[in-house]
Amino acid sequence: MSNPSSQIEIFFEKGTLLVENLDESISGDLIWLNKDHRCFAHRCHAYHYRELIRYLYSAKIPYADHTPQYNQLELTLQTELVPFKYQTEAAMSWGKTKKGIIGLPTGSGKSFLAALIIEKTQRSTLILTPTIDLILQWQKLLQDFFKCPIGLLGGGSYEVQDITVSTYDSARIHAERLGNRFCLLVFDECHHLPSQANSEMARSYIAPYRLGLTATPELDYDKTSLMYDLTGNIVFAKEIRQLSGDFLAPYEIITIEVDLSAEEQKNYDQHRNVYLDFRQKTLGVPGIGQSWEKFVMYCYRSEEGTKAYRSFLTQRQIALNAEKKFDELSKILIQHNQERVLIFTNDNRTAYLISSFFLLPLITHETKAKERKEILSRFKSGKWPFLVNSRVLNEGMDVPEAGVAVIISGTGTVREHVQRLGRILRRQDGKKAFLYELVTAGTGEIFTSKRRREHSAYDFFP
Repeated sequence: MSNPSSQIEIFFEKGTLLVENLDESISGDLIWLNKDHRCFAHRCHAYHYRELIRYLYSAKIPYADHTPQYNQLELTLQTELVPFKYQTEAAMSWGKTKKGIIGLPTGSGKSFLAALIIEKTQRSTLILTPTIDLILQWQKLLQDFFKCPIGLLGGGSYEVQDITVSTYDSARIHAERLGNRFCLLVFDECHHLPSQANSEMARSYIAPYRLGLTATPELDYDKTSLMYDLTGNIVFAKEIRQLSGDFLAPYEIITIEVDLSAEEQKNYDQHRNVYLDFRQKTLGVPGIGQSWEKFVMYCYRSEEGTKAYRSFLTQRQIALNAEKKFDELSKILIQHNQERVLIFTNDNRTAYLISSFFLLPLITHETKAKERKEILSRFKSGKWPFLVNSRVLNEGMDVPEAGVAVIISGTGTVREHVQRLGRILRRQDGKKAFLYELVTAGTGEIFTSKRRREHSAYDFFP
């Protein structure tokens, strides 16, 4: 049993903090500390480390901290790059609390900004990313910046250094042994953080300093609250319109509406009517009419419902793959035949269709890592100037040479659309970026297009 007169001792244990000899009167002030009757001590998630130490220090309560295993570093950023004013401001804003999210568009130098902050902090750092492609990009970038070994977790690698790059999944797997190894956590694409697995991982690291990086910080209320809890609030943000021209390439957004052919229109109307007739019947069913997920589940309860749902998918596919979209895509490729063009689709089927029709290279989530690397290399060199992908390049890929994007199809989410625009905005001398959006008139694509354009980046484009 703990002795109240003994000095408080703090240990890291498998993603948690174990606090021994804590007086019950103190634990009442720290609502996230719970009594662990197995060992007659108190316990909490590791990420409360900063709050706990600050409380004890401010209250002048003696304690022995056995927790941190991170190091003070002597890093020098070795690059000729000079920070832009907004990067300096962002670093200063974060440095006031050493916690928080910085929201900057794709192509605005978030990785360089993170390197500036790592140099300023001079502590062991773990950079977390959602994909293996990204950890390899980060590793190379940081090696170039600091000329020192950079650790790697993910894709079969387990190499821990004072600066280490990891996927979110690998950081979760190794949290119990590495949770006290780093002082600074950098969450790249931090909008991925609020998932159950990622958030639990973030709670398992003591890291008192936390930096979130994202091009699109907007989430629903619950996810935003969770993200703020794990990283800190937004401390600095700039949007595309604020940086376009001076720091990002100027751009133009062109929406092209196409009509269905007579045969497509006939098939579309037929399947649309089957779907709408059944949908109308569900309006009186409690809870079904207002929830798409519940509606889909309801469809599979009957043969009529299954047929209606299949008709919905068919009419949607007709709109996504309208023949005249291919005609417009052909015109765009001819017009921009001296530039590098990214073609985005919402699904693999459409991506394969375009690839085979135009004989263009293709990347999907099924593309093997070695093949993907080769395709991107040839795209960047200009050997293959056109590249089709199905949502793979929405985020997490460095494609600075691209100057034109064509949206064949996509979801209605603002995040996805802004990410696709960001793929082509990296500044180069004399560059102007073009985003083409192809939508099928008289179909649900019109509504989808309006929804995903609800962002300041589209304010000056019809």
